[in-house]
Amino acid sequence: MRQHFFLRALLGACLLFCLSGRATAIAAPGDTEQIRETLTDYMEGTANGEPERLRRAFHPDFNLYAVTEAGTLLVRSGGKYIADIKPGNKVNRIGRILSIDVENNAASAKVEIAMPNFRIYTDYFMLLKYEGGWKIVHKSYTWKEAPKSKDKVLFITSNQHTYGNTKLNASNHFEEIVIAYDIFRKSGLVVDFVSPNGGAIPVGYVDTSNQTQKDYLYDAGFMNLLKNTFKPAQVDPNDYKAIYYSGGGAAMFGVAENADIQRIALKIHDNGGVISAVCHGTAGIVNLKNSAGASIFSNRKITGFPDIFENTAADYYKTFPFSIGKEIARQGGNFVHSKRFGDNFHVVDGNFITGQDPSSTASVARKVIETIQKMH
Repeated sequence: MRQHFFLRALLGACLLFCLSGRATAIAAPGDTEQIRETLTDYMEGTANGEPERLRRAFHPDFNLYAVTEAGTLLVRSGGKYIADIKPGNKVNRIGRILSIDVENNAASAKVEIAMPNFRIYTDYFMLLKYEGGWKIVHKSYTWKEAPKSKDKVLFITSNQHTYGNTKLNASNHFEEIVIAYDIFRKSGLVVDFVSPNGGAIPVGYVDTSNQTQKDYLYDAGFMNLLKNTFKPAQVDPNDYKAIYYSGGGAAMFGVAENADIQRIALKIHDNGGVISAVCHGTAGIVNLKNSAGASIFSNRKITGFPDIFENTAADYYKTFPFSIGKEIARQGGNFVHSKRFGDNFHVVDGNFITGQDPSSTASVARKVIETIQKMH
């Protein structure tokens, strides 16, 4: 079973390379990262009232083009755009880069700017490289109303590509992401993704014989979400009714110890929200403690991937920072599990909803929805 998981993880590593290879294959070393820095100057300069960052991002003579609600063409000069940014005037704008395409010294980019409870903007940029740096020379945008639903779920994922410091590939479990995502979205919930570092996450354990997985694998919009996850600093925990920790070997690294993700999860919990996890995703909750220093899952029934299904003598397992079951128990939780793999074992204990392995993903998602509905 574990060997089978490794083969699927290796497929996932190749998948991530293929999905993100367009820009890196034809861009000079560092070009894509420099463009990200330029776009970040635009996003954060606008959101935080920093005109200097905008001057650094834009060519002085750039123009902005858009179509007004009346259907007429709007043209604004770069000077006017920057002049409207008042120093120190912060605006609730959450930006993320959706795509970058580079060809020699020219590039295009797409950015999403979400203004909660108002609008979601899609910005399109043309950039040129000259004098050793990348500058935005053109911007266009369109927008749509922000989703009216206030019921949102935050997916916690990992940026880890290997098991510890080894060369063994690790990844996020594609099934545990897409099956839950599909159920949440079809129920009307809004889903966001966050990772410790933001940006792209490795995905694996892909089963293209499953139609749902296959559909999302070839859904460019969805895959862009996994390539452009939020950084924790971009997340307001008050916006979410539930948090969902997906699994895969990568989930054992970088999540549980991340103080910003802990802060987000604890706030969602304090607000009466749901804490949910599947398989190795349960590793992410082990350090969640209240202001008194006690685990928030103390005396709660919790499940996750148990050691009886791990190859504890294997090199991958030796990199794990802890045993999920033992750590949950050490922190005061009641770790429970089935003796059978793949039998949809999951546990609901108050607002804690956890699943043992991938087979429980759909049930965990549905239980999260039921719990959220009871909050209304």
